[in-house]
Amino acid sequence: MQFDLKREFGDRLVPFQGGSSGIRAGLHVETREVREASGDAPMLDFIASDETVDRYNEVIKLDGWQLENFRRNPVILDSHDSTSVGKILGNSPLIDVREGKLINRVRFATENPLGNLAYKMAKGGFIKSQSVGFIPLAWQSGKNADEPDRTYTKQELIEISLVAVPANPGATIGTALKSGALVKSDVRELSEFLKSFCNDSADRNAYASAPGYAVNGARLVQLARHCQHVMRRA
Repeated sequence: MQFDLKREFGDRLVPFQGGSSGIRAGLHVETREVREASGDAPMLDFIASDETVDRYNEVIKLDGWQLENFRRNPVILDSHDSTSVGKILGNSPLIDVREGKLINRVRFATENPLGNLAYKMAKGGFIKSQSVGFIPLAWQSGKNADEPDRTYTKQELIEISLVAVPANPGATIGTALKSGALVKSDVRELSEFLKSFCNDSADRNAYASAPGYAVNGARLVQLARHCQHVMRRA
């Protein structure tokens, strides 16, 4: 059965790389360190095990995920921002549904200061969700007031993102420093990276028309300022 996604989802519909369109949603996750990780790249498992109602009053059935498309290019981005390789946090060498749980293993690119930030913030318990972009293939609409508006029973995974830049970066990074999840050198390297990244005029010119560029660029500038402020107070 074919659905008119634009009519069904309206402004929620977003374009994905490759020309398809779909929607995004957040999944609550638990993180677990992969002890058998080999080499220098650390890995964490992000485990989604519940089917709770989200802010759209919707539920995503975990056994409905189709993962083949995502496995072809399993890149983990910061906030779905594909405008620069600087926003690549890592990749996913393993993603599967096992015993009713969606398990996404992330190998972090810690040589990228943003990837290092995401790894340490997730390991320290400061990242408790991942954002998924998917194409709805089948769903059931709720008929009663106590039912979700939609229950997705079949969906094709296209993207997974983490939010490396927190909503309140100054307070969150400061707390992470105090807890030991981050050390001063992490914040210093991130600050230098962001200073260079945000001042790269060639990068700005190349991606100024990309969807969400202005918003994501502003987030990085804000994060750079907060890093400098945190370092002065540390």
